[in-house]
Amino acid sequence: MTGLHKWGLALAVTLLAVGGSVTGASAATKTKDLPFTTYVRTKKAMTIGAKLKTKAGYRTVYVKKNQLLAISTVDTKQVGKNFKEYATFTLGAVHYAKIKNLKYSPKKIRLSTANFKRVKTLKAPVRTQLLLKGTGYKIGRTRVYQPGLVLTLDNYLQTYSKSQLKKYDANWLNPSTDVSNLTFMNKKPLDSVKVTKLTKKGKTYTLDYKTPLKGFADKKISKHHYRLTIKQLGTSKQNYLPIDDTYDAAASWTNYQLNNKPYFSGQMEWGLD
Repeated sequence: MTGLHKWGLALAVTLLAVGGSVTGASAATKTKDLPFTTYVRTKKAMTIGAKLKTKAGYRTVYVKKNQLLAISTVDTKQVGKNFKEYATFTLGAVHYAKIKNLKYSPKKIRLSTANFKRVKTLKAPVRTQLLLKGTGYKIGRTRVYQPGLVLTLDNYLQTYSKSQLKKYDANWLNPSTDVSNLTFMNKKPLDSVKVTKLTKKGKTYTLDYKTPLKGFADKKISKHHYRLTIKQLGTSKQNYLPIDDTYDAAASWTNYQLNNKPYFSGQMEWGLD
């Protein structure tokens, strides 16, 4: 059985789709609509517009009950004197091998308490953050690319080289803190390992896995046991002067230590001066 066929069988019962960022919505005016949120869990099995590529063609896949979904877009519709919320959904930033064979067509579903349960915060908020090597954004005439690392929603660590990030997304220097809408997430990373154990204590995350990561200096605990410790530090903001009298920028980011090495995650916004 080929690797692709194995993925196909696994995905036939669980929807796995490329993520997106939440776009415009007003607050729900009906008690049966969920308040504004980024993630939900399903209260029943359903389809959300994803099809899986198999040897026989594309076939519809289903989301199981209690599945974590990321909201992609939200629209408010007026029905008589009432307003109802409808949303499209994805599985956000998951392992690349689970999303590369999917075709996704947005399907609007009522964002109601009958269909979904609100997820206020992720148990490990460091998930989906693009962690870049360094201490923060640097501005100059030439963009400086840095290697990166992502912990996916389904607990895979994926590493990316400088050249990969440059190739997959020319605008990676302005990343969202949620990487699900960046093009490199459905491409093969430099390396990927399954996290076997994740513990969180305060702002420190300890991740254990069985094989070392390429392009990353992880800590060997014993044979088939490696560890990455992520410590969340403080946040920083900085405004940058115009470059060549054309552009200016504002950046904000959070600093981390990954096995005592400096990394950061954040956003940079560019605008005409």
